[in-house]
Amino acid sequence: MKQFLFDDRAKHTLQKLQQAGFDSWFVGGCVRDSLLAKPFTDYDIATCALPKDILSLFQKKFELDLRGEKFGCVRVNYADLWLEITTLRKDVNPDGRHTNVTFTTDIAEDAKRRDFTINALYWNEAGIVDFFDGQKDLEQREVKFIGNAKDRVQEDYLRILRFFRFSSIHANEINQEGLNSCIAHQEGLRYLSGKRVWSEWSKMLFGRNTLKVLQSIEMGDIDSTLFGKKINLDHYLAYKGSDALLLTHLLLPSIHIQHLVHRLSLNQAQQEWLESANTITIDHDFRISYLQYGERAKELVWYWACKYEKNADEIFAQTFWNIPNPVFPLAGKDILKLGCQPGPIVGDYLQRAQQWWVENNFSPSYQDCLYYVKSLFNK
Repeated sequence: MKQFLFDDRAKHTLQKLQQAGFDSWFVGGCVRDSLLAKPFTDYDIATCALPKDILSLFQKKFELDLRGEKFGCVRVNYADLWLEITTLRKDVNPDGRHTNVTFTTDIAEDAKRRDFTINALYWNEAGIVDFFDGQKDLEQREVKFIGNAKDRVQEDYLRILRFFRFSSIHANEINQEGLNSCIAHQEGLRYLSGKRVWSEWSKMLFGRNTLKVLQSIEMGDIDSTLFGKKINLDHYLAYKGSDALLLTHLLLPSIHIQHLVHRLSLNQAQQEWLESANTITIDHDFRISYLQYGERAKELVWYWACKYEKNADEIFAQTFWNIPNPVFPLAGKDILKLGCQPGPIVGDYLQRAQQWWVENNFSPSYQDCLYYVKSLFNK
């Protein structure tokens, strides 16, 4: 349980801070996941160094991201590994959406401002620092707020979604005190931006304990607060895909796509993906989807199977899935070489030939397609 395997680049960064006289620790997810022997790529370092000290140490040889500097956070790129280095902090006057921070050299103060016991684990070569029995909760698969759950939720309403996200991954059962606090203060969710909601919601949907989490959300009416509609748990049980956006659409079948786009601040590509799923009919030809989306079209099959209560195996048994990245072999110039006169008729022949090629599961060759076009000349 206590085998720590950190990337050498991350360890060198931590050592550089310590050698400069600044107490520093790995903190949060990288420590938690290392304890669980789970793979991870995100590294957070908590340090007594101020942002100006971090800049002085790293700006000459490393690419830096300074967007969070005023909050004490400097991101350092060490040979293509981004590390987030943050000065120990203390929250001041949090109001549920925003907080002021002051810097501190007291690791205990920094730990108090974190959300869950399993996320307040610190490590450096001197050992692990655990003020709230986070290791015990990790072993017993409990997700618990640090301190009074109601206070922690009211400090930052995003913690409601983070509670459900981490419970879906790390908990055997939903902590009742935490759940009660989330239900009691769910109105605060209305103030969160769509991007923050989607970031947490999407990470929650495929955990080992997601069903219990969704049941808790539905029972507490948090789904109505978030989206204005109740979720459909039957669709969750039936869905076999792995696309968070399509699953969200299935969970909320009565919600208009534009409302979902607005609530989750989805981008144009995400909106178009939802709309493509929404146009699928019970007799949909997935060869067209495969031609357009490639392997990703398989997610549309799972969506279709769930929506219409159909057997996806019958669709996946079709031979066209065995042709990787199908590309129609003809272009307009090929039609002209056959002697066709320039004009709209070229596009018409091309379209008809492509339709024939698709109907034959992308298998006709370049020559086969040419022969087919020639056969159209006499019709």
